Amino acid sequence: MKNYLKEKRWGILAGAAVLAAINLYFGVLCARSVNFGDLLYLDGILLAAGLFYLALDYRKWKQISCILDDEIHKNREEASRLLGGRVTEVLCRMEKENAEDISALQEEREGLTDYITRWAHEVKLPLSALGLMNERNPDSELQEEMQGCLERIQQLLNTMMMSSKLKNMENDVRYERVYLEEAVNEALKNQSYFLIREHFQIEKKLEGAVVYSDRRWLVYMLDQLIGNAVKYRTKQPALTFEARCISADEVELTVKDNGIGIAEGEIPYIFDRGYIGSNLRNGDYRSTGMGLYFVKETAEHLGIRLQVYSRPEKGTRFTLHFSNNTAFFNMNIEAERAAEE
Repeated sequence: MKNYLKEKRWGILAGAAVLAAINLYFGVLCARSVNFGDLLYLDGILLAAGLFYLALDYRKWKQISCILDDEIHKNREEASRLLGGRVTEVLCRMEKENAEDISALQEEREGLTDYITRWAHEVKLPLSALGLMNERNPDSELQEEMQGCLERIQQLLNTMMMSSKLKNMENDVRYERVYLEEAVNEALKNQSYFLIREHFQIEKKLEGAVVYSDRRWLVYMLDQLIGNAVKYRTKQPALTFEARCISADEVELTVKDNGIGIAEGEIPYIFDRGYIGSNLRNGDYRSTGMGLYFVKETAEHLGIRLQVYSRPEKGTRFTLHFSNNTAFFNMNIEAERAAEE
């Protein structure tokens, strides 16, 4: 148990910090408009969910540790019989050092791909509870502000879950026939709260365009591009989605906004990890530099070619080039069309 708690200490501290922040916000800052019985009920749900998750995770961790210990013991006996005690001692010491290095790397990797994903799913429950509590908030201005924060947190959770899978994305891709209009509509729905709040004008020229890609990851890419358009909007924001069939083997999708644009000298670097740039939104927003990096990584895994064109104060245009990869993946397109009809 001690080793388990040591490995998971940062996750436990993060959960405790989230719980403390929620109690501080609603118990102190919103004390007049929040029922403390509801707050205690929410705390109970959070603690129960956290303890339940820790119990399941500890059980899995203990099973894996027992399996690894058994394998190491068997390998040591075999090495001692073949090589002798001195050589075996050196090999065991090297094995231990390598095991520690591998364990550290696995902890870092799993912290991104496993724990974060599960934690994000767990957080959705209290977020839903907060949304229900916020509906009873008599202060309309505070209610609107809180709703915006909740929507933003939900988007960040979705981004966290998807981005945590990027390094193992090859195990999470399903190529299929995707109608671009459906994918765009799904991404717009995910961003609908902010698009409506900021009075975005949406124009779509998709006309039944079809590509062969992974629908979920494509929607994720569009989510990031739409989110950028919201962050760097102008006073009369607009978004245009247009699809064109370049040839029998290529379709391009253009996502265009009329935002503040990107400086020409910064365009070559906007897909770099952590690149921030100089753009500010309303004087107080600065990009984290990860959104477009995730878009580039996803596009590379899906075989989508990306192009960007931008002019300061005129807007930005992203173009996604899809190639016809049906032959490579042995897709029976005629059968799919017949089934749809």
